[in-house]
Parts: sequence; structure tokens; C-alpha cells
Amino acid sequence: MPRLDNVRVGTWRGLQALVGELERNIDEELRSDWDITIGWFDVLTSLQRLGGLARPLDIAADLRLPASSVSRRLDRLEEEGWIARHRHIDQSDKRAVDIELTKSGRRLWREMNVSYRRAVQSLFATHLDDDHIDDLSRILNLLMAAGNEVEELSTWP
Repeated sequence: MPRLDNVRVGTWRGLQALVGELERNIDEELRSDWDITIGWFDVLTSLQRLGGLARPLDIAADLRLPASSVSRRLDRLEEEGWIARHRHIDQSDKRAVDIELTKSGRRLWREMNVSYRRAVQSLFATHLDDDHIDDLSRILNLLMAAGNEVEELSTWP
């Protein structure tokens, strides 16, 4: 295992700062165009990716966020009418809930996705060629696989 040196720490801190800055800038564009945060858009995107219907824990796992954070976002999206909760009467799990994108939620996501993609293009993608994207994808896959190993170890009995 490589030693944690100043270059690695500096690279980590730079990555943290850059991702935070990019997300803030994308959030500003979404708020400007739609008056909706990137956090709300992320939940709509996750639901879209999961086929339009999913359990809250599946959404949280997809977004790699704590379930409580997703729950608060779901409350607000439901208040706006962009998602619907479907509660099930299940003897084994009375808490079972499915979250579904409503018709207006799907329409909003499609329209917001144009703004989101435009922001990602201008703030991120235009600065990288195909080789950079390939390199970055390999690095992300490596780190996500390592993160999954750590998660599996932390849940070991």
C-alpha cells in the first residue's frame, strides 16, 4: 500500500474542493433556471435511473447518501407533487413504501436535465478530452470498488 504522503493528501483535498465547487456552480445554475436545488434534482434523477419507482433505501444507496437526508428531500418533493409515496399493507413490513415519479415530476426532470447537462458541459466536460474521461472513469471505478470493500468490511459481524 502506498504511503500517505503530502502529494496524496493534497490531491485528496484538491478533489474535495473541486467537486464541491462544481456542485455549487451547478446548483446555482439550477436554482437560477428552476429555483430547485441540485439535491432535489439528484433525487429525481435517481428515481429516473431506477425506472421511476423505487424504495427510499434504494434511492439513498443509488445516491450514496444517508437515508435520513433522502427522506427530507422526498418530503419536499412530495409536497411539490413531483413524487408520490405508495404505502403497502404488508404483514411482514408495515413501513414498506415505494416512491414514484409523478407525471409532473418526470416532465420537470426532463426539462431540468437540459439545464443540468448544459452546466456539466460548460463547467466540466469541455475541459477534458476522451482520454481524460477514460482515465477519470478508471480512477472512479477503482475508488468505488475500494469503497465497496470498506463498506463490506464495516458490516462484517
